[in-house]
Amino acid sequence: MTTWVPKRDLFLDEILRTEGRSHFIADRCPTCINPLTHGCSNAALIRCKSCAPGPLRCIACTANDHVNQPFHRVQRWTGVSFEQTTLKDLGLVIQLGHRHSGLSCANPIPARDDFSVIDVNGRHVVALSFCGCDKASEAGDSVQQLLRFNLYPATDCEPNTAFTISLLEHYHIQSLQGKISMYDYYTTLERLTDNTGTKKVVNRYKEFMRVVAQWRHLKMLKRAGRAHDTEGINGTGPGELAVRCPACPHPGINLPENWKDISDDLKYMYWLTVAVDACFRLKRRDVSSTDRDPFLGNGWGYFVEDTGYHEVLKGYRDQDEISSCTGFAAIDHANNKFARGYAATGVGAVVCARHEFWLALGIGDLQKGERYVNMDYIFVSAMREYLVVNKLVTYDIACQWSKNLLERIASFPPGVQINIPEGSIMYAIPKLHFQSHIQEGHSPYSLNYRVGCARNDGEGIERRWWDIQPITSSTKMMGPGQRQGVLEDHLGYGNWRKLVELPWTLRDRLRDALASYAKHADHYASLTASLADDNIRTWRMQIELWEGDPSAPGVEDPYIVTSSGLTESETVQRLTEEEQKASAVRGYIALHDVSMLGFMKMGIELEETKILLSSDAKAATPSKQLGIHERRNALRRKLVKYRELQGVYMPQAMALIANNPACQSDVEHVEGVCLVLPSEIAPVQRGIVCPPRLCEMEERMREAQCRDALQDIRNQLHIIDHLFRYKKVNVRHQGANTRIRTDLSTQDVKKTRAAEKYRRARRAKLTLSGAGVWEEEFRQLEDKDIRAIVDDDPDEVALRKRKRGEKGAVAEGHRTISWIWQAADSNSPAAVIDSLRVEWLKSRARKMRWEEEVRLLPEEMRRVLATLRYQQRVWLTRGVARDADDSALREGLVAYATRQAAMCHAMHATFVAVCSGMAAQANGREGEVWQTGVAAESTAGMDNRDFESMYELDGEDLQERCNR
Repeated sequence: MTTWVPKRDLFLDEILRTEGRSHFIADRCPTCINPLTHGCSNAALIRCKSCAPGPLRCIACTANDHVNQPFHRVQRWTGVSFEQTTLKDLGLVIQLGHRHSGLSCANPIPARDDFSVIDVNGRHVVALSFCGCDKASEAGDSVQQLLRFNLYPATDCEPNTAFTISLLEHYHIQSLQGKISMYDYYTTLERLTDNTGTKKVVNRYKEFMRVVAQWRHLKMLKRAGRAHDTEGINGTGPGELAVRCPACPHPGINLPENWKDISDDLKYMYWLTVAVDACFRLKRRDVSSTDRDPFLGNGWGYFVEDTGYHEVLKGYRDQDEISSCTGFAAIDHANNKFARGYAATGVGAVVCARHEFWLALGIGDLQKGERYVNMDYIFVSAMREYLVVNKLVTYDIACQWSKNLLERIASFPPGVQINIPEGSIMYAIPKLHFQSHIQEGHSPYSLNYRVGCARNDGEGIERRWWDIQPITSSTKMMGPGQRQGVLEDHLGYGNWRKLVELPWTLRDRLRDALASYAKHADHYASLTASLADDNIRTWRMQIELWEGDPSAPGVEDPYIVTSSGLTESETVQRLTEEEQKASAVRGYIALHDVSMLGFMKMGIELEETKILLSSDAKAATPSKQLGIHERRNALRRKLVKYRELQGVYMPQAMALIANNPACQSDVEHVEGVCLVLPSEIAPVQRGIVCPPRLCEMEERMREAQCRDALQDIRNQLHIIDHLFRYKKVNVRHQGANTRIRTDLSTQDVKKTRAAEKYRRARRAKLTLSGAGVWEEEFRQLEDKDIRAIVDDDPDEVALRKRKRGEKGAVAEGHRTISWIWQAADSNSPAAVIDSLRVEWLKSRARKMRWEEEVRLLPEEMRRVLATLRYQQRVWLTRGVARDADDSALREGLVAYATRQAAMCHAMHATFVAVCSGMAAQANGREGEVWQTGVAAESTAGMDNRDFESMYELDGEDLQERCNR
């Protein structure tokens, strides 16, 4: 840029030069000779802005030159400047019906004088004539004549507006790749036509919307081969227009004949892994209707069949089953989600979890939140073509959704039910969402622990929501048919791009898997060698029993660390039992009706009361001052009772209390009075004025208080985290936002109080016990330590920002968990062994999941190749399936099918070239599907292959990646 700035004048001058005639200043047309002027050519007045720069031409030559380019922009030279004109003004007439013969029409039928054609460079008013001579039967009706001239009519009855096919192709790929809205694109066309406001531009936006909807639908039908089928479009089956994942198991297409006979330890290689989730960004306002905006191909693509879906929904009331997981409120708030004014509050979907393909019939609108009936129906619809394979299903609320799923499906109408054998589905929670659930009882839902899950994270559907997010605002105000057509087109394009990228995706995954498996296998072997053989045998027996059936009676979760530390209530109970045993000894004399433990417990409770009162008094409004006064009086009365007991159990301390003004209770702000607990007395005096048993009691109670406070912090962090998630997804408008912010503020106050309680208890514990191994469990709590389990260390985030300029988002590969979430009681030998057991189990699980990944990826590669071979054969068969009477149509059917088969062959060759080397390293390059008639080097010539039929892609998509 710095080298360009000094040359700005040059660039600007050259641009201004083109406003005139530049070097083309000849007055006469160089390409014609007019006999009326005795050989002199006509005046050169016209130039074309769409053609390459050249000499100006006369009116007649310009019109003749543009017979095959009738939608170019032309300008007329006035002697001083250029002004806009049209080819129609120059006399150009577009004659339809005779393009193939080149003959003139004996009976042309002119279209209306204002017939408009909209091309990528704007709107054109053209002179156009239909064929009305004796060849009209061959030329077809007006719609056919327009289509055969690559013009798409705005209506099928007396069209007066048409759109060029190149325009529809251009907008289609722009909308799919660039997510540009239809309104913005059409407005751009208007600006290209006139950007000054001095000309009247007829609005054809509604016609454009209608034509684009038809175009999207026709392209899906074309790619699915419906034109080649003898039953035609009406014979389209459910979900037939969807682009399917070639790496997933499809019986009869890409699975070996003996796939059902494989050993139990390898059955996971033929599982279908899917992810279920809902997105509340894809709303639709309650506008229009299916009568005014009908579905084109209802149930033929990714959305469930609408009529049957809504018939089932009518029989169900609001969902009332509630999730019991900490903070997870997706189903809990099914009745509370914002729904007024919306026909759909979002969509539920099912995707292939490993490769992130949208499943056919796997998407449906949600009417009032994430209800069971919606998600059940969508899941059932998506699973119809996968009934014979076992399934791994991930869902962020799988722990709740899986309960009674089969019973709920059995209650559907007979035509909706599917047969799902007991035990054929394994349920799991996506890895990122798993951290938000309570740990107890959830290990069976962990993708890290369950056998056969490989390295699937289950979060692929969240990434797909992100891809579709840019169009959510534009689809919100669409009618039902238009919205569904747009979404299905984008979903299909997303699947196609995944398919194009699949060779490099699987290759890179296998490369990482081989390296990671070697690393974790070595770590597991070294850890196993360092542990006692007896422990290893016991742990292996326990984990294999759990992996066989986690829900079997008597089988405990081996991934849970058994804590030997006592809570505050358990500590009080233990001390009470000790007091009772001591009082049963002969000769024991009670000093007071309240025991020493009761006195100690009263002192700690008063401390909590004081701190809470002090906090509330600072924030109290005038209307609450009376309540604060009454609480102070109540606290003062309790202090009097406490001092009485203090005189019984700490008589030597009374002199200290009498001489210390901070200990006097006859003050206005009684919450500031010092209680003189053992931990508040200086060490040199504590041994004199405090009985050792009293110091021991407070020390043990403070330790338990630390443990309880840490758990309170964890609970509050869980709640705050999920309140934020709930607010982001579900809460709209000021009232609801105010309520949720109030809830968040309340929970944050509780978190802060729990942190203060921990710090206070730890200081007391440190005063009484001194430094020691107990500090390994109860560390100093800093503000940066108080963070959710999914949050990274703020210092590490800041460091990454400084080093690499990153945004500082949570990075799983670098994330460090706060110490408050780690296993405790490291000073106990039993706890150390328990922690080692869990760490060994996790190391074993990591090694096993990477090993499964190394085995599974070559099988997925083989399935992709088998699917491409199958699709190639299908297209070759389709080419001759329909015997059309029209020879031109018959040729087109054969040409398209042949081109599609050639594309499948080219993609097969590319896949082999990209993946064969890595598959060979994993010993997975076996079978005839890896053989190809095209050498690997021949993929370099694929840039000349035309892939227009599949979203207008060409071979460069494959070529660029193949050269990596």
